[in-house]
Amino acid sequence: MENPRDGRPSTIIEIAPDGDLLLLVGPDETRMRVHSMSLMAASKPFSVMLGPDWKEGREMHNQGKPSELLLPEDNVAALRIICSVIHHKNSEVPRTLAVGDVLAVAVAADKYDCGNALKFAAESWLRPSGESAGNLMLLTAAAYLLQSAQAFKEITRALILDHDGPYLDLCWKDAESLMTWRVFCLLEEQRGLARLRLAEILTAGVNDVDGLCVHKCGWTSKYAYAYMKLLQEEDLWPARLFHTSITKALELAERMPDPIPE
Repeated sequence: MENPRDGRPSTIIEIAPDGDLLLLVGPDETRMRVHSMSLMAASKPFSVMLGPDWKEGREMHNQGKPSELLLPEDNVAALRIICSVIHHKNSEVPRTLAVGDVLAVAVAADKYDCGNALKFAAESWLRPSGESAGNLMLLTAAAYLLQSAQAFKEITRALILDHDGPYLDLCWKDAESLMTWRVFCLLEEQRGLARLRLAEILTAGVNDVDGLCVHKCGWTSKYAYAYMKLLQEEDLWPARLFHTSITKALELAERMPDPIPE
C-alpha cells in the first residue's frame, strides 16, 4: 500500500544538518531538521513531547535515524524563525518582519512557551515605526504574547497618541483568543484621560475650576474671547478633541497663532 506521505516535499530545511529530529510542519508536512535537545531546553511543551512519557520521545531514543514529529497546525515560516533563533543561526534570523509574520511567530512562541528564547530577536520586530493603527494593534497582540513589556508600552503609547477612532474597530477575528479585552478598554480609558488633560491645558487661565470664564470685563475678557474663538476655529475646542488624535491636536496647538482681540 502506498504511503500517503510519499508525495510530500523531499526538500529538508536544515536548521541543524546533524540534527536528530525532523519536524513535519503544516498541512504540507514541510520538513525541518533540528536538535531535539535544543528544542527541549528552550520549550517546556517540546520537552514533554520529546520526553520518555510520550510516544515520539520513546521512538526517538530507540532508533538510530532522525525521528519525526508531526506538527500539522503550525506555521512553517514562524517555526523556522523560532528554530533558527533557538539553534543560534543568526544569519537565518531576519532583523525585520512583516507585522503578520511577527504575530505568527508570537502565536507559535506562546504555544510552545519559548518566548524567552526570542527576547532579544523580538526587540527589532516589535518596533512601531510608522505602522497603521491596524498593524499597531497586531503588534500589540504580539508584544502581549511575547510578554515584552517595553515593546507593549511603546506600541500602546503610539495607539493612544496617534489613533482617533474606536479601538474596537481595530479588532480582528482571532483577537479574543490572543489578547484580553481589557487591553481595548484600557486603551480607551488612557486616551480619554489624555484628552481630558489636554483640554485642561488648552483652557487653563480662561476657566476656573468650575469651568466658568474668569475674565468678566475689559481687555482680558476680549483676549479670552478671542482665544476661545481661535480654539473653535482650529478644532481645538475641548468637545472636538474626541474626534481628533492627540498627536494631531498637539500639532495644531503648536501652530496656532496668538489670538487678536477685536
